Amino acid sequence: MFHKIRTDRKIIFSVIAGCILVLGGTILTGSGMFGPKAAYRVNAYLDDLSRSPDTPPYLSLHYRLRCLRFTLEPHQTQPIVFLGDSMTDNGHWKQLFPNETVINMGIGGDTTLGILHRLDQVVARKPSKIFLMVGTNDLCYNRTIADTLTNYNQILSRLQASLPKTQIYVESVLPFNDHIFPSQCLRTNSNIAALNEGIEALAKAHGLPYLDITDDFTNPNGRLDASLTVDGLHLNPAGYEIWHDNIYEQVKS
Repeated sequence: MFHKIRTDRKIIFSVIAGCILVLGGTILTGSGMFGPKAAYRVNAYLDDLSRSPDTPPYLSLHYRLRCLRFTLEPHQTQPIVFLGDSMTDNGHWKQLFPNETVINMGIGGDTTLGILHRLDQVVARKPSKIFLMVGTNDLCYNRTIADTLTNYNQILSRLQASLPKTQIYVESVLPFNDHIFPSQCLRTNSNIAALNEGIEALAKAHGLPYLDITDDFTNPNGRLDASLTVDGLHLNPAGYEIWHDNIYEQVKS
């Protein structure tokens, strides 16, 4: 009886969370009165309610609802796609690039495996350009650098095979500030630096431009500058302005 009640509660909370996101509510986006830190905690709680112990990390509630949204949204003609995890998801790309047709296909908590799982949604949009940043959460989930790069290689191979006319830009993974946001599993700044070396090598092997944007975000100690982050990991508006400035020439038509 207790198990049934708990299951029913999970279903109810999941439905409520879905309605909030689909209707553009502010709790899950962090853009309203709750703020990004509170929104992060709410997201994590709702994700836990919606998952069983054997659910892959990338199949969170937020991941599934975002994928549903991508399925239901009308497809724009040859958009510029920003693809990645929460770093991309939290960016207001349409405001940052008001003269371009852009789509935010970032999903908070996503990994290389999660992006592989949803590449068909990206391909279906036939984007003119793709800006890809992913990998920090792979380390957080204890995926080795080698395995992360294997998945990354598959992402690039499939995109190039399916979208031969699309310009793909490979972006470096940003550091974090472990004085504010604690390290978890393999996510350390030294491992992020090693991952970026591997990503750069993959970009070169695929003949794709590699955009190393880390310098402007990094303090002298190799951490994400505290003035550019809301929590030690995610960027604040000043951080996104720097990101914008680093890729402006590549984004503009």
